[in-house]
Amino acid sequence: MGDARRFRLRKKIAKDIGRAIFDFSMIREGDKILVGLSGGKDSNLLLYALCGMRRRGLVRFDVEALTIDPAGGQSDLGRLREYVESLGAPFSVEGYPIFSILESRGGKSPCSLCANIRRGMLASAARSRGCNVLALGHHRDDAIETALMNLLYSGRFRSFHPHIAMSRSGVRVIRPLVYVPERDIAEENDSLALPRIDFNCKYAAASARARVKGLIRDLSGESRDVPGSIVHALKNCRESGSWSEEAEHGFE
Repeated sequence: MGDARRFRLRKKIAKDIGRAIFDFSMIREGDKILVGLSGGKDSNLLLYALCGMRRRGLVRFDVEALTIDPAGGQSDLGRLREYVESLGAPFSVEGYPIFSILESRGGKSPCSLCANIRRGMLASAARSRGCNVLALGHHRDDAIETALMNLLYSGRFRSFHPHIAMSRSGVRVIRPLVYVPERDIAEENDSLALPRIDFNCKYAAASARARVKGLIRDLSGESRDVPGSIVHALKNCRESGSWSEEAEHGFE
């Protein structure tokens, strides 16, 4: 990737990211941000965008990346390391046998357990590295799917907050891609030729999230306003855990 092209995002994506950062006051002067880099399209683009913002210098902050290797440190992450270093960000890897743990549990609640392990490790790593912010690559579709999963399976309309403080670590969690549709992220990854690492989780295709994703896809075929309507509801409903609440008063 030549220097002339580096850190250039499509106008719509840059606008969506900037609006999310502004709406939820995600980045502050002097922040030290750890990006949870899975190697997938979402966190790859997130790191790219944040490194671009840092280079432009409108707000002074630091960025580094950490990958949790769910294969216990056995994965080949050479291409990912080269990518991060080409952006001028420090990169580190922590191996943990997440796949083995899920296998030993017989696949019981694999997605929830995996997410909790990763989030806990990332928060601990952020704190140990002196980072006060953890940036995650969840996008608009993730937020919508989470809201519907909570509605259908637990009777509450809520999703993860775009900006929230974790109660145990004190680290702030931000999700700058929360307004960006997954389709736009995939297209931008292809356009920028960003590297992708697939850890081949065998539980993903049969997960509750995959079923809800299919439901949203079907509904969106009938009305293209469905995703936007759900995001609007998240921003305007008054239930505890909605996006209308101030980030500083919520915990994840």
